[in-house]
Amino acid sequence: MRRASLVLALGLAACTSELPKGTTSFTLGHTTVRVDSTLDLVGLVFRLSDTSDIPTLGPLQKWNVALGTERNDSAFALARALGPTPVGPVLEAYASPGVPDSACGWIAPGVHRCFTGNGAQQRALDRFIRAARAFAPRAAPLTFEGMNAEARQQDLSDVYVALADSKAPDSLLAAYSGYAGTTYDIVLARTFWTRQLSPSVDPVSWSHALGDRIFLTPDPSWPDRSYRSPSFLWLSAGHGMAHAIVRRLFAEHPEILERTVQLRPTVEAAMARAGYAPIFWDEALGEQLARAITIHALLTAKPTLAWPIRTEAMGANMALVPYLEDALAKYDQNRAKYPTLSDFAGELTAAIAAIPIDSCRAATSPDVALVGVSRDRAVVGWIGDHSPFKARGLLVGDTVLAIDGDSVSAGGLMVPTRQLYLDFSQHLPAELATLSIRRGGRVYGIEVPINWGPRAVTRVASQSREAVEPICTWVQRAIRQ
Repeated sequence: MRRASLVLALGLAACTSELPKGTTSFTLGHTTVRVDSTLDLVGLVFRLSDTSDIPTLGPLQKWNVALGTERNDSAFALARALGPTPVGPVLEAYASPGVPDSACGWIAPGVHRCFTGNGAQQRALDRFIRAARAFAPRAAPLTFEGMNAEARQQDLSDVYVALADSKAPDSLLAAYSGYAGTTYDIVLARTFWTRQLSPSVDPVSWSHALGDRIFLTPDPSWPDRSYRSPSFLWLSAGHGMAHAIVRRLFAEHPEILERTVQLRPTVEAAMARAGYAPIFWDEALGEQLARAITIHALLTAKPTLAWPIRTEAMGANMALVPYLEDALAKYDQNRAKYPTLSDFAGELTAAIAAIPIDSCRAATSPDVALVGVSRDRAVVGWIGDHSPFKARGLLVGDTVLAIDGDSVSAGGLMVPTRQLYLDFSQHLPAELATLSIRRGGRVYGIEVPINWGPRAVTRVASQSREAVEPICTWVQRAIRQ
C-alpha cells in the first residue's frame, strides 16, 4: 500500500515538478537517482581543505565562513595530506572503502597488463573518508547554504523533471544499443566540482570500485545551477550511461580491443592533452566510442544536444569519433540484422581496424607507463619495445623520482592507477628528456634525446592527406626549421 502511494505521489510529481517532501531518491524506468547528505559533507571538507583556491564569491566562500573554528577538525588536515587529487579517487574510496585500486587493459598488440595503485594513497583516502564522516555531527549545527534537506530535494526534483521526459536517456540508449534491462544508479555528488584534471564531459573516470554507479558532479562553471539544466543532465547522465554500454560491449567482445590496439599510439597524445590517461587502449577507444554512441542516440530524439558533444569531440581532437559515427550509421540502417550492438561487434571491429593512419612530424612516443606508488614516486609498469628509454637501460620496476627535474606528483597525476603519460610533444628537437630513478638503493639519471621524425597519427576525417609531411595537430610549440 505504501509503495502504491509513493507511485501515485511520483505520478503527481511529474505534473507539479515537485517530489513528495522528504524524498531522497526516485526511480524512473531503469534509473535510480538519489542524494546523499554524508557525501555532500565529504565533498565540502575535501573542497575547503585548501583555502588558497576558494573564490571570493559563490557558495565555497559562504561555506568557508560558516565553518569558523570547526576548520581545526582532523578531517581537513587529512584532506590536505592527500595532495592534489582529482575527485574520482575520492568518490571511489567513498563508494568502496578498502577496495584495492587496480586497472587492466590493452597497451600494445599482444600486450595486456594490470596495474595496481599504491596502498599508501588508498589508505590515506580511506582515513580521510572516515574522518569526514565523523565530522558530520560537529557540522550539523552549522548553516551551509544549499546543504540542507530542502536544497537537496530541490536538486532531486530538478533532475526528476529532466529525466521524466518520455525520451529519457536510459530508455533512449537501451533502445539504441538493444541492451534492455540495463540499470543505472546515479548519485548527485553535489559538492564535488573541481577544475583539477577533469575533462568537461567526463569529470569522474570509471573504475571497478564504482561498479555501475554514476556520480553526477556539477559543472565547475556554474555548480549551483547545474542540476536545473536539462541539457547538462542529459549530456552528463547520458554520457555515463553510454560508457556502461561500452563496457558491456567490450566485456562481451574483447576482440574489439585486441584486434584494434595497434591504433593506440595514433591517438595517445591527443587523449593525454584532453585529460585522459592514454596508456590503455580500453580507455582511449571507450571514451570516443561512448561519445559516438551518445551522438547517434540523440540525433533523432534530441538533435540539438548531439551537436555540443560532436563539437567538443572535434575540439579535443578525438579523431576516431567521425569514423565511429560512420560505422554506427551502418548499424542504424540495419537494425533488423543487428538487434544489438553485440550483434554488430564484428563489423565494428573491422571498421575500427580500417581507420586510415597518416604520418606526421613529431617527437617519438616514449612508450612508458608509470604507475603511482606514493605522492612523489612512480614505478615503471611497462616499457614498449621501441621506447627510447629501453635503449638507455630503463627497466620495469624502476622507481621514478623526477621527470625533467620536476616531481612526478606535479599536476596531481600520481594517484592510484592514474598512469602518468610521458609526453614529448612539448620538447623541441635535440632537447633531452630526463628521468631520475632509484634502483637497488642508488639514484641514477637517464637522459633520452628527443628525436623528431615520422609518427603515426589517425587521419583527421575532414581533411585529405597532404602532399607534404604535416606537423601533428597536437604539437603546439613553434618549430623552427
